[in-house]
Amino acid sequence: MNIAVFGSAFNPPTCGHKDAIEYVLENTKVDNVLLVPSFKHAFAKDMVDYETRLHMLKLFVEDIKNPRVKELAIEHQIHSDSDKPVYTYDLLSFMQQKLYPQANLSFVVGPDNKANWHRFYKAAEIEQTWSLITVPERINVRSTAVREGLVKGSDISTMVTPRLSAFLNASELYVP
Repeated sequence: MNIAVFGSAFNPPTCGHKDAIEYVLENTKVDNVLLVPSFKHAFAKDMVDYETRLHMLKLFVEDIKNPRVKELAIEHQIHSDSDKPVYTYDLLSFMQQKLYPQANLSFVVGPDNKANWHRFYKAAEIEQTWSLITVPERINVRSTAVREGLVKGSDISTMVTPRLSAFLNASELYVP
């Protein structure tokens, strides 16, 4: 089995994430794409709480309607009691050892993470053990733009999936 692991803050998930998933499904031989939300981000991103991001990711996956795309809430199980974040290396190691010992795992990176790959913990070891799938940015929609749009009261319906748009517009999640 070939599995693509797509880790992200998903704060919130966007049509940019959706396009990256579609690219992976169309251009690689993976059986599944697993979306893994960060529990404690390695680059100390400011994120809404984990449970809310899990809920948003579930809505996002429901909108995608592809049985090969699934959310995997696992980083909270890997996270220790320390202040240490969950690194990509730790995530992939855990998944390979505990969940998918027979699978070929690949890690999905966008152009921004590829440019900063040298900053990733154990980047060389990751590349020696697993493969990277680098996706191009075909749709420039970032979570930051969605959050800014919500603060300004702008229409975000073209930046996120329908269920997620309804959820975000009904909540005041990113509105100060």
